[in-house]
Amino acid sequence: MCTDFLIQSADGAWVNGRSMEFGADLRTKIYVQAPKQKAVLRGLEGEAFETTPDHGYVGTSSFDLPVVTDGLNTAGLSTGALWLPGTEYQPISLSHKNVFCAFFVNWMLSHCATTDDVRHALESGSVHVVGGQWVAKAGPLHFPVHDAKGNSIVIEFLEGKPVISNNPVGVLTNRPVFPWQLENLRNYVNLTPWDKESVTLGSQSFAPTGHGTGMEGLPGHATPPARFVRAAYLKQFALQPKTAAETAVLAFHLLNSVDIPLGTVRAKTQPTLTNPEGVEYDYTQWAVVKDLTNRLLNIRVYGSPLAWSIDLKTLDFTALSGKQLPIPTGQVALPLPA
Repeated sequence: MCTDFLIQSADGAWVNGRSMEFGADLRTKIYVQAPKQKAVLRGLEGEAFETTPDHGYVGTSSFDLPVVTDGLNTAGLSTGALWLPGTEYQPISLSHKNVFCAFFVNWMLSHCATTDDVRHALESGSVHVVGGQWVAKAGPLHFPVHDAKGNSIVIEFLEGKPVISNNPVGVLTNRPVFPWQLENLRNYVNLTPWDKESVTLGSQSFAPTGHGTGMEGLPGHATPPARFVRAAYLKQFALQPKTAAETAVLAFHLLNSVDIPLGTVRAKTQPTLTNPEGVEYDYTQWAVVKDLTNRLLNIRVYGSPLAWSIDLKTLDFTALSGKQLPIPTGQVALPLPA
């Protein structure tokens, strides 16, 4: 379960927030890939992805592998992989570039600068995103894509074909599919940031109980539709920040509204040697806030509320290319300056 959204500052900067919820510990690090430097990346089952990127990029890796689940490139393109059961990837093409689904985020960050670049590659058929039935069941993914001009699309693979939707609200979670999530927003048009007025019943006047009554009915649970509605309405009603830095602060506050503490979402699974209790806990393992305009990636992990920043404009891509950088954890706060 994940939540992704795009917001804009008053001075025109675009900022993308995203949370990662998962059951198994992803052992996330920051992966760095330099432009114009050939690399062969390998996945969990030994799948290989060979690339010479047009753009440098940084992103979140999993299981100590260079398989990027979310990232930002030097052109300001931001994308990631979110869970979508029911996904059916494309069949292998004999005449076009085949990209294994687990490497699709790497491919987009390597070779695309805008959402139009991604759309053209898929609609022209020059790129096929592939994965068999077992892969689609084990790793069903859809992809939000945002660029530095504020364009936003969603890519889903349904019945073996890419379905590309414009994203007018700049929000994505998980299932059902994106068009259903958009339609579901109609059920909450009564929401407002304004407190309700008093009402008179008979001879007595009744005032609302406390502030926030305009948002009564906003779903607060952790399901994908609830998080979609919550993110869409909260980001719409929040006062627009003036600068990119202030917008990044807002993005972290919005991410707080969909945060899942460990233990609050549980599922029973088959007991194994590594999981003898047979319980899977979905929780927010990390959250990223990416400034697409100024090429900044901020990340915080479950073990610490502190965020860490990477500036793509000053990063030494050549020295760090192919490396995975650990994310500090365990520190709750910094000492207050005297």
